[in-house]
Amino acid sequence: MEFLARFRPHQRGFGFLHLVGDDLLTANEVTIARDDGPAVIGDRAFVPPPLARGLVADDLVMADIQADDRGLSAATITIRARPRTMLVGTVVEGPGRLVLDPDRALATGWVDLDPAVVPQLRGAAGRIAVVLRSTGEDGRPVARALVAGPFVAGSPQAVRATATVVACERAAVDLIPGGPEGAGLEPTDASITHARFVGIVAGGGRGAAAGLSPSVTPLSDLANTDAADTEDKLPNRSALMHLDRTAEVCVTVDSPSARDLDDAVGAAWSGDHADPVKVQVHIADAAGAVEFNSPADLYARTVASTTYPTIGSNAPMLDPELSESSLSLIAGQRRHVVSVRFDVTSTGAIENVAIEAATIVSDARLSYQSVEHLLDGDDAAVRAEVTTSAHQSDQATSDDILATVTAAIEAARRLGIDRDARMTFDELFSSAEWEPALVDGKLTVIAAESEARAYRLIERLMVAANEAVAAFLASQGIPALYRVHAGLDPDRLERLQAAVTHLDIEAPGLAPEGDPAGLMGEVLAAIDQLAADGNTDARDLLVAVATGTMARASYDPDPSHHRGLASAAYTHFTSPIRRYADLTVHRQLRAALAGEPPPWSAAQLAGLAVWLDHRTGALSLMQATERRALWALLLDRGHIDGDHTAVVTGLTTNGVRIRLPALGLGGFITAERALGLPAGQRGTLTVDDHGLTTTSGPWNVGTMFDVRFVGLDEADRPIWRLAQDGTPSS
Repeated sequence: MEFLARFRPHQRGFGFLHLVGDDLLTANEVTIARDDGPAVIGDRAFVPPPLARGLVADDLVMADIQADDRGLSAATITIRARPRTMLVGTVVEGPGRLVLDPDRALATGWVDLDPAVVPQLRGAAGRIAVVLRSTGEDGRPVARALVAGPFVAGSPQAVRATATVVACERAAVDLIPGGPEGAGLEPTDASITHARFVGIVAGGGRGAAAGLSPSVTPLSDLANTDAADTEDKLPNRSALMHLDRTAEVCVTVDSPSARDLDDAVGAAWSGDHADPVKVQVHIADAAGAVEFNSPADLYARTVASTTYPTIGSNAPMLDPELSESSLSLIAGQRRHVVSVRFDVTSTGAIENVAIEAATIVSDARLSYQSVEHLLDGDDAAVRAEVTTSAHQSDQATSDDILATVTAAIEAARRLGIDRDARMTFDELFSSAEWEPALVDGKLTVIAAESEARAYRLIERLMVAANEAVAAFLASQGIPALYRVHAGLDPDRLERLQAAVTHLDIEAPGLAPEGDPAGLMGEVLAAIDQLAADGNTDARDLLVAVATGTMARASYDPDPSHHRGLASAAYTHFTSPIRRYADLTVHRQLRAALAGEPPPWSAAQLAGLAVWLDHRTGALSLMQATERRALWALLLDRGHIDGDHTAVVTGLTTNGVRIRLPALGLGGFITAERALGLPAGQRGTLTVDDHGLTTTSGPWNVGTMFDVRFVGLDEADRPIWRLAQDGTPSS
């Protein structure tokens, strides 16, 4: 029987077809009869190596699917559409010709080079190249043009190029439900912008935002317009009055390397514990400078977010002249902002919320590091940064700025009381202690989150501002992009139920008639009780399963409950320079403050939400892919040796899935290594139906033990074995 499907290659040369419905994207489960046994039900079919060669990841195909005792498999395949426009791989000297051996996440089998590309890659055998793809007469991909590279294989630049192409093309415009039209974009323009973005970023560049006009009116027309008329042509300038708040003290707090400063904070407090802390969160008025549907806006909407690779410069969503200069809240410079003002009571409650357009001057640029020192009682670093700030305002003294920062710290501390009282899984997640970085041009390992406390304090103020804006928009019935989070993923509750049953724990929220809203609290209570009883193994198992059950947050015009933060309504408002979702919220909010109709309707926002979820998801995947590859390089070069603590996240008959919390890195230990079998001997684990426990060794989800790096496999993934002292505790 023939079915529509999307192709995904496997590292070992074969692949799988993921069957899709009439929308060409949604999974389609089918039932195929057999002559020699029961019918087979599934939504995935095996593709043998001969058929897999010549296909590219995400190809839309029509396939003849057959069933046997091993499941579903493809007998014939016809290509219908090929959404990916770029490939990345190794230049190889084939028999009598140069070819491209594509990354195994993209395709299997060599890709021929167009004759025009061959001279550009002559002498580049063994190097990594990014190419623009076309399709030959036989349906196989052909490298039509060199886009980036060639790069030295194993270099950080090659890692960035590979991660960019592999991940970002997962959100090619034809692979997003609703397509670019759903986000109000013209399909051809969006495709061109996407391709330019991927190519430039893969080559180490900063994207294509530079020079794009923030106005719908062409710059040439503005240049020939009288000054009095120009003001009316610029976006939103006449619609909203900005209150003068330049006399109030405020500061930016960010990492020293940050170029795009979205936010500044101000705070005042009497010092009396009973008195409220008066807080101001100022956010750059990007919507007042970037007109809706201008070239700058359409580019930002297409790429969805500023991209922050580990290697090389970031790729800003907006022209650096805007994001890093005229919109950035640089100390000593007058800037338009949208501000959220509120009081934080002694119990952490937020009162007297007000939202306004304002003009401010940031009095100093501080770093997380200096605030971290202040938290330890040392104010010298803050005073030094105030003194040495290149654009320091002359209206506030060091004492004024210290008082403001101290008040902001007190407000964040109080907000933490309220936050900690909410039922969330935040405390169950462990942060990485080390991360890869490029320092002075060399790949190395640095400490992660060295200023974690200061970062979290500022984050609490931003979360409070986001909640305040969401509450305002929801109460006014203003369509907006809300950040929604289901808490525990309904599709993963079966595994959580299995864990609860295995541990003999009561969780009424899992029952059909139970209250799912209370389930998170029930799980947290059970975790606390297991810890109090000293049942560490059971506690670790439940923690590992619970954290793996968390749903992904997404954008939605419906202000549904955000269970991840235990918020009634939540939105992204504090980064309009860096995220298009925030810029959209600013536009809706600005219109509400001005008494004007919002530019986006709820129906339009629904399409935009889907687009942004896929685009930002691809950027997150790019960063994760790049990070994993960099860790592989660092481990292989001996930057981190010795034993590492790992935790079991899943069990299969083939081995043990692990996570190394200190590195923030996942991995796998084969059954042979887990069982300590001699080289060449095959082994399997006996695992329960949900991959929680095994009877073939002391393995449970949540079990912690030490592992040691062995080397890289044929796909350059780290290979792990048990440490010398061996077996995990059980």
